[in-house]
Amino acid sequence: MKSENTSSIKKLKKQENIIGYLFASPWLLGITLLGAFPILASLYISFTTYDMISAPTFIGLKNYIILFTNDTIFWKSMWNTVYHVMISVPLGLVTGISLALLLNNKIKGMSVYRTMFYLPNVVSIVAMALLWMWLFQPNFGVINELLSPIYKLFNMEPLQWYQSASTSKITLILMGMWTAGGSMVIYLAQMQDIPVSLYESAEVDGANWIQKTIHITLPLMTPSIFFNFIMGIIGGFQVFTIAYIMTNGGPSRSTYYFAYYMFDKMMTDHSMGMASAMAWILLIIILIITTFALRLNKRVVYLGEES
Repeated sequence: MKSENTSSIKKLKKQENIIGYLFASPWLLGITLLGAFPILASLYISFTTYDMISAPTFIGLKNYIILFTNDTIFWKSMWNTVYHVMISVPLGLVTGISLALLLNNKIKGMSVYRTMFYLPNVVSIVAMALLWMWLFQPNFGVINELLSPIYKLFNMEPLQWYQSASTSKITLILMGMWTAGGSMVIYLAQMQDIPVSLYESAEVDGANWIQKTIHITLPLMTPSIFFNFIMGIIGGFQVFTIAYIMTNGGPSRSTYYFAYYMFDKMMTDHSMGMASAMAWILLIIILIITTFALRLNKRVVYLGEES
């Protein structure tokens, strides 16, 4: 009788798997036909010189050797990107979690506030960049107008924000915090899934709000924190649009990110071979970082009690 039940369960699981693959088949077919070929083609092109007009010429590892040994702009763009990731990812995590903690309270009109904080994520990134260019404008921007009392108090010159090499990176990072509402929604969803009984037990033991947050909320939120951490790294290495619109990679290449340099190699220099090599370098970097992070998954992420 037990063997019959086991075989029926296996049969049911097999049927469910087949149904799942059938539902996923349009996506699988699309990614195979429209994704796999371009990916493999870019790998081949990365070993060639190709100007998108004449036929590609195979040159082996020459593109990679030039990038690593004879291209100072490559390393400049890499440093700009790494700097962006190192600052923006932790700052984005803290901002998103802080917003979620504030908006997790059950008070009247809270849904309106949640919507307001999420709205920037549905705004076009081009429109958002143009808006922040006006806000950060050194001469008549709103932010410098608000900071003018501080400038006068300390006898400082107004910050030049995105027009200065010393502050341009930070300016773009601060602008990116405006979209922290996207991660906030994920944090909120996991917060509201935490059993209320855990908080009630902690209150009986005399725990205050800070203690409950540190010992209950944050540990149980580690899956969503880890997810946003990985997605933040991937997105950070691909940053391009805001620099393209706001600073054009400047001043003095201070916001000339890796993806921007790759874009220029392809569209300005018409060097598809070099651009493809950079794309694969970026893929390998992200793959290494995410693989290392996933190995730490069991150590830093709470996945519930093991049965």
